[in-house]
This record gives sequence, C-alpha cells and structure tokens, in this order.
Amino acid sequence: MQRLSFFFGLIFLLVVLASCETEQQAPELTEEDLAELVPYVSLGRGVQASLDTTTTRMISELSIWLAYTDSLRPLLPFTSVDFGIEMVLLAAVDVNSAGYDLRFESVESLRDTVVATYRLFSPGTDCRPSYAPGVPFEAIRIPRAHTAVRFVRVDEAVDCAPS
Repeated sequence: MQRLSFFFGLIFLLVVLASCETEQQAPELTEEDLAELVPYVSLGRGVQASLDTTTTRMISELSIWLAYTDSLRPLLPFTSVDFGIEMVLLAAVDVNSAGYDLRFESVESLRDTVVATYRLFSPGTDCRPSYAPGVPFEAIRIPRAHTAVRFVRVDEAVDCAPS
C-alpha cells in the first residue's frame, strides 16, 4: 500500500511539474508591430479633377497645395492647413468610368517612413457605370514629418445589387 501511494505521489508530482509554465521567448516583432498610427484629418474629397494621371503626393508647401487645389473639384470646400505644423497627403486615381470612390484608411509611421494606405472602390461586375472619365481623390492633413512617404493602394470592387 505504501508503494502504491508513493507511486501515485510521484505521478502527481510529475504532472504538476509538467504543467508549470516554462519561460517563453517573446515573439519576434513584425513591421506592423513597430508601426505607430499617425492622426489625420480629411481636407476634402471628390470624383473630378483636372489631372491627367494617377497622383500620390506629399505636399509641404502652401504654393504647391494651391496649385493642386486649382485642379481638384471637392464635394465640399477644402478645410485649411497650417503648413508650419502640418502637411498634406493627396491620392488621386484617373479612371475611365463613373462609380469609383477613394478613401484613406490609415497613416502609420514605420521606422523612417510614413505609410499612407488608401482604398480605391470600383464598380463590381454586376454594375453598369457610365463611361465618363473621372478622378476620385482625397486630400488629408497629417502632422509635419521629415521622412519619406509611401502610398499603398488597396483595390476593392463593390457590387451594385443588394445582398
């Protein structure tokens, strides 16, 4: 009987020791883990502009911004920018039909680069858009940074028929 209780005691001790947590190594950090969100405010957006090509641009001077505002037709007037502490990010995509929209989704600071992600919404395969050229665009303001800016475009088709 003593042997049996000793045997069960030993098994219990082994189970307890096996269930103890061992020190785990911290998982390696990815670039996404290192990124910090950058606050941004939309200055305005629209679907028409006098631009001949897809444009992604970081604008840090008022004179350059004013030249672009002459080419862009926002749905509502642009809000103001203080170029002393802010800069503008602009994304505009030249398309061959109506039904497109463009929105910034996120702005992140990653090491020495600002990464601005925008989504281009296009008409789905069940849509029948008019074939009128357009330029969906959005301009946002972010805190002034002295780093490179990289734009990332995400395409998404949106169906016209209700689900």
